Amino acid sequence: MLMLPTSFKNRSTLALAAAIVALVSMLASCATRPSAATEADDEPTQSRGGTLGPAVDVSGTAWAEQSAPLMYGTGKPASLDWEIFRVPGKESTQYRYVQHEGREAVLAVADATGSILRHRHRVEPAELGRLNFSWKVPDTASGANTRLATLDDVPVRVVLAFEGDRSKFSFKNTLLNELSRLLTGEEMPYASLVYSWSRVNKTGEVIPNDQTDRIRKLVIESGDQGYNQWRSYERDIRADYRQVFGEEPGALLSFAVFTEGERDLGPLQAWYGPLTLQPNRSAQGHASALTASKP
Repeated sequence: MLMLPTSFKNRSTLALAAAIVALVSMLASCATRPSAATEADDEPTQSRGGTLGPAVDVSGTAWAEQSAPLMYGTGKPASLDWEIFRVPGKESTQYRYVQHEGREAVLAVADATGSILRHRHRVEPAELGRLNFSWKVPDTASGANTRLATLDDVPVRVVLAFEGDRSKFSFKNTLLNELSRLLTGEEMPYASLVYSWSRVNKTGEVIPNDQTDRIRKLVIESGDQGYNQWRSYERDIRADYRQVFGEEPGALLSFAVFTEGERDLGPLQAWYGPLTLQPNRSAQGHASALTASKP
């Protein structure tokens, strides 16, 4: 049963419906579609989202192995499992392992679909280090992404989800958290940092989600240069979190890639190279030394 704050229970059914619509928009998180409103239609959609299960075309592949964090002291991958988390109201984006231009990659194809390809992995705050990743987006001349010029954002994102104190949530975020539990079976993360490529915003800009300030984009690529080539990045997770949220990060819970499309945009396509976490080994070594010194 959905539990709502007492003050909300006295509000109208219309307000609840509006809040649910807001949550669906929030979970879509910075959609690639243009900002102009589109006409509603009566085609059936998937109202519920959430984790659908293993990403069978990605888990256990060479890409998954290169993306797997290593267990400290062993040098072995912690897990090669990836999963699909579907945005409420949409079918799943297709993610599959490929070799592209001699690289291990995941091909994402979205056609009025939206889902996140996610790897659950906990990194304590003191151990947060750097993240390396890459993506490649074909332009319209390639025959893909024919509506690219109409988008605010290029259809590639890397999403980091963090733990935190949900008692600090505003009333609105508390409500959205409860609705997230209702629609997806999961609480929304305390904070989600989204690395994005924007066609309209400048590199370095921070853009809060329209529905919740607990999801914020950091623009790391801007404009229409760089299509049809691999774009590689190395990010300091702690520094980026401080810049975007203005506070120290909690534990990292998962990292993911996210490509989404709308019905009026046609198929959208992109490749993702492996995502590689480089933890703060000095913190890990210090923790191991403390553990070893205990009687």
